[in-house]
Amino acid sequence: MAKRDYTSSTLRNTYKRLISINRDSKVSVASTDKRDRAELLDAVENLFQGGAKSISPEKLRAFLTMLVLSTNNSTDDR
Repeated sequence: MAKRDYTSSTLRNTYKRLISINRDSKVSVASTDKRDRAELLDAVENLFQGGAKSISPEKLRAFLTMLVLSTNNSTDDR
């Protein structure tokens, strides 16, 4: 599969329609839940180590949760 043009407004709007927006109040995350870049890259390597068939929806969900918890959050993010 070719890489997509993530700067395309059409693609961004398609993704926005697929993902619902959580309108809850600001969420704070404990620093112990955050990972640094090396840990995240190691997690990606572990996830793909067994080949495409080894990636389950639950493993992908766990990684994406870790990734989101590790991002910076500010009050002006939308």
